[in-house]
Amino acid sequence: MRKAKLALDRATSESIIELCKQYLTLLAEYRAELYKLPDTLELNSRARSSSSREDVDETRKEVRTAIEHTTQERNRAGALILSFTAVSGYEATATLNRLKYNGHDNWELRAGGVRWGDNTNKRMTVQEAVEVASLLRREEHIAIKEARDTFFNRSGNPNRRLE
Repeated sequence: MRKAKLALDRATSESIIELCKQYLTLLAEYRAELYKLPDTLELNSRARSSSSREDVDETRKEVRTAIEHTTQERNRAGALILSFTAVSGYEATATLNRLKYNGHDNWELRAGGVRWGDNTNKRMTVQEAVEVASLLRREEHIAIKEARDTFFNRSGNPNRRLE
């Protein structure tokens, strides 16, 4: 899991979708194993000593915490991959405008595709616009992550959160 998370953190715009899928698969497998643990702990809870029961209760709390953390990670990774792959024509146009693709912020979604302003020469299909927007979103994500990592590495903040 740790290797998959590190690989995802170091992903490129070309590899991030595949690495995210791999990470989601590992998270699902790990979470499934965590859910099996309470059944195993039931065998231990029949012990007679109160210290054993306290140990079992503490272990259950740790398992619950691990499940919650894994669920949060799964939701985060799932949202990340969706932001790159579930792009509509309207969202693609908004992304092209927000990031001023090819120097223009007046891209429009039309029946014949996506174009900027009244220029019919600068046109692409909706599918092309979706693919470009997906790539732009991935590149933006990588750039923001690199900038954040650079900032935290320079500031020497040992309590930084790795996202």
